[in-house]
Amino acid sequence: MMQSLNLQLRGNLAWTIAVAECGWQVEVQHRAETPAQDLLDLLAREHKRLDQLMARLLQRVNGPDRVELAPVYTEFAALLRRHISFENKELAPLCAAGEPRTPDAPTAIMLREHEEILRQLSVIEESIAADDRGEVSAFVAILSGTLAKHEHREENGLFPRWRQALSVLSPQARADLLVRAASGPEG
Repeated sequence: MMQSLNLQLRGNLAWTIAVAECGWQVEVQHRAETPAQDLLDLLAREHKRLDQLMARLLQRVNGPDRVELAPVYTEFAALLRRHISFENKELAPLCAAGEPRTPDAPTAIMLREHEEILRQLSVIEESIAADDRGEVSAFVAILSGTLAKHEHREENGLFPRWRQALSVLSPQARADLLVRAASGPEG
């Protein structure tokens, strides 16, 4: 029942179930108020945070007042770069080990998409520096579509593969990866 409700609420719930004197006791919290269950949960939460920042960015770039554009873009770009860096440096080598070394291998596709996303970020930064509102708006819209497609591919295609690759690691190695993912590049 909780899984069904959570599905309807787009994965925003976390809960614990315990045996109580007269049945079951369920404690429900907003998922964002709970620690990430594992590395893939953390990455999915980052995708959601990136989507929220993208929505704010689209509002700023298409709104009448662009004063707040730079801080939102800076936060968005920093999180996206950190997220991509972690996936490229930590997950790609770990998960590509069992894949064929071909251009159509899932990890190879992910790495190419990451390169394209980083190129799009650079183009947006150039447009912001040139104060070309029309170009910034168009390039942010293009990046929004690219990210939506990329996140869908990762969560539905790569996450199951990553879960399998991570399952062979020791609990300590998985915990260390989670700490590095959560702490950023300095971690």
